[in-house]
Amino acid sequence: MKGVITVDIGTTSMRGALYDAGGRLVHMDQQDNAPRYFSDGRVEQDASAWQAILPRVLKSCADAAGDAGLAPACIAVTAQRSSVIPIDRDGTPLHPAIMWQDRRTAELVEALREHDPLVYRTTGLKISPVFSAVKMTWFRRHRPDIWNRTHKMIGIQDWTLYLLTGRLVTDHTFGSRTNLLDLRTRQWDAELLRLFGVPSAMLCELVAPGAIVGGLLPARAAEAGLPAGLPVVTAGGDQQCAALGLGLFSGERAVTNTGTGSYLIGHSDRPALDAQMRTACNVAAVPGAYVVEAAVLTSGTIYRWFSELGFAGGDDGAPVFARLNAEAATAPPGANDLLVLPHFRGCGAPYWDPAAKGVFYNLTLATTRGEMARAILEGIAVEMKESLELVEALCGRVDSVSVSGGLTRSDLFNQIQSDVFARPVVRFGNGEATSLGAWIAGAVACGIEADHARAFARAVAPGSSVSYRPDPANRPIYERQCRRARALYRALATPEFREQIQ
Repeated sequence: MKGVITVDIGTTSMRGALYDAGGRLVHMDQQDNAPRYFSDGRVEQDASAWQAILPRVLKSCADAAGDAGLAPACIAVTAQRSSVIPIDRDGTPLHPAIMWQDRRTAELVEALREHDPLVYRTTGLKISPVFSAVKMTWFRRHRPDIWNRTHKMIGIQDWTLYLLTGRLVTDHTFGSRTNLLDLRTRQWDAELLRLFGVPSAMLCELVAPGAIVGGLLPARAAEAGLPAGLPVVTAGGDQQCAALGLGLFSGERAVTNTGTGSYLIGHSDRPALDAQMRTACNVAAVPGAYVVEAAVLTSGTIYRWFSELGFAGGDDGAPVFARLNAEAATAPPGANDLLVLPHFRGCGAPYWDPAAKGVFYNLTLATTRGEMARAILEGIAVEMKESLELVEALCGRVDSVSVSGGLTRSDLFNQIQSDVFARPVVRFGNGEATSLGAWIAGAVACGIEADHARAFARAVAPGSSVSYRPDPANRPIYERQCRRARALYRALATPEFREQIQ
């Protein structure tokens, strides 16, 4: 019986998963691998860390396949997007990866701000420290010693595919997160390459998402206990794969994926651009389609940060997150007027403000840690509600929202999302939407399934999902929280206020 191995490289871990031919998760191995966060806004990670972990997760999946009597048909790879690693002609990294959350390029972004209309019109993205091109420009301007030795500027996905196959390629989903890809032609844009000062020769060859990019190198195969030449598939970016794994095939559904950050994603059959440039439009993992994304840059990472402060600790042996969720559930909807702006590493949609800061507003001596925990969850959902409104304006009315990611293991958070969105929310039985999307891409590429929609339908067993419906009694509470959050951000974002607190 055939199986598919997926590799999902997130911001804080790498996951190897084994699926059978029906899309059933047989085995998963997760290896933690967090980046380094510096006080000046830099976020970096050594590429050697992924190189060390990759054989371990593949070996774990290969062993599980042997135990289950499965013959892997391919390895499907997905990863976080927009991080940058310069490598030399021998494929050796010359600098730690500059991660997608890194803020060192903020001044460069401001200097290029006048070009936003051109860049957005072509690529579906404003110029932002999040995306790849300005990171490449930073190397050229500030690290010429590295720039002059660089053969290719690659992403984490590209690095992983290179380790597995020896080829330097990137697919359109990752290219569409660089500020350098023309959405319509799906090729590198000459005018934007000139704007950012990046030679086309320094970029990877472009391929379609879902393509087989090569066979597993003999050395990698020996390390993992897999057959040499095993097809390796580029499944697409992590958020595009999450959308695929949640069944995003039409505009009537939106999806959210809440991990380190949160993404609310809609479907479009054409490039869909916002007149005020508040959303991102990217190439989808589904052939011929596009996704419209609105991002909350920090979400699950805030909840983790709060738990690590020790507020939810104790000596009763209960897991920290379970204690934190239980305490959050004791707080009323609206958290007794406590408000959180989840801008702990800047603000994503709709404001795209790298200078924004995280805020707890309305704290008193009566505030409980449960109220603070609930306010974090509500603050994330409120921010995502603004994203939903932006996506609906471009993709049409959304009837339901499918959710995945670490925070969605919490029934409380899912109910909060449903109440804030005023929409039904659905969580599927397999909460690993990103790796499931990679399985779908791999299953189609290797001929296990005929198309993406059939693969999704096969993987989602009847009765395996949980639905949450909005509570009408909570609607006015959260409508008020949405208004308050907008007003608070606008007050804090005024130049007069920011000048006074410098």
